[in-house]
Amino acid sequence: MKGGEVEEMRMKRGMSKGLALLVLATLFCGVDVAPVGAEAVKIGLVDLQRVLVESKKGKEPLAKLKADMDAKNRDLEAQEKRVRQMEADLEKQQSVLSEAARKEKQKAIQKAQVDLSRTVDDLKREFGERERELRQRLVREVATVVQEYGKKNGYVLIMEMRAAGVMYSSDGADISKEIIAAYEGGGGSQKK
Repeated sequence: MKGGEVEEMRMKRGMSKGLALLVLATLFCGVDVAPVGAEAVKIGLVDLQRVLVESKKGKEPLAKLKADMDAKNRDLEAQEKRVRQMEADLEKQQSVLSEAARKEKQKAIQKAQVDLSRTVDDLKREFGERERELRQRLVREVATVVQEYGKKNGYVLIMEMRAAGVMYSSDGADISKEIIAAYEGGGGSQKK
């Protein structure tokens, strides 16, 4: 091999590495760069949390769950208030109560405290389960909408913004607003 041929091979290798880096950078940044006549690669990002919080279909069931939790919390507060009242009554009456009556009231207070603690644990478990199931259902629904939207609008890839660990993307890559509209029944075919 002559010196010129070696130099030419190095240049070709360097150009192919540069081209590969350009393609990778294009994919990660969401920029549509394609040679003349070639189809552009469309990549989108969706902020799932935003879709769940801002869409009517996400807000309503989450608000209902929160209202149910708030109602149960009010019941718990009333139950806790009764326990505190029982303790205050025992404190006031302690000097006039017989030993048997005092022990009976202490036993009733302990039972009420244990019942309250169990109720709190049960409700935490119940509402944790309900919230998890609700979010799983909503995520499945949104995933279906995202898939339909992607197919209709020619996306090669749509990633969840937070789970994908996206550190930067152009404003145009975030299609959360369009997904919210599609999820709420506005159709999945809005062109970007």
